[in-house]
Amino acid sequence: MNNLILKSFLLSLLTFFAPVGWIILVVSLSTIIDTFFGIWRSLKSGGKFKAKILRFGFVPKVLSYCGSIMFVYCCDYFIVNDLINLGIQIDYLTTKLLALGLIGIEIKSIDESFEAIKGYSLIGRVFETILKLKNIKKKIQE
Repeated sequence: MNNLILKSFLLSLLTFFAPVGWIILVVSLSTIIDTFFGIWRSLKSGGKFKAKILRFGFVPKVLSYCGSIMFVYCCDYFIVNDLINLGIQIDYLTTKLLALGLIGIEIKSIDESFEAIKGYSLIGRVFETILKLKNIKKKIQE
């Protein structure tokens, strides 16, 4: 009987958080990619990789990110979403903005690691390429 109650409770939680499952997945994936870049940076600079570092750095980071997304989603679901929908018709805007901020933090960290390894900014190169493509498009249109 207790097993059935536990399964029902967990299924209810899973169903409640299903709308933000993809957000949690993307934030977790960005954190994993940042961790790989951090490991690469450490190994390139002559440091040693230890699994202990992951236990005390990566796992708490992912859990805190996921927990904060779930907490903000609960606030969004019960309170904030109705207030925001009075002016803007975007569901769970606060949750999406938090996720965007967390992903931005991870992208900046990835870029810093990449710059330390390769000597140039990956984001800077992307922007330079976009500007060059815009200039080429302008020249073609003229």
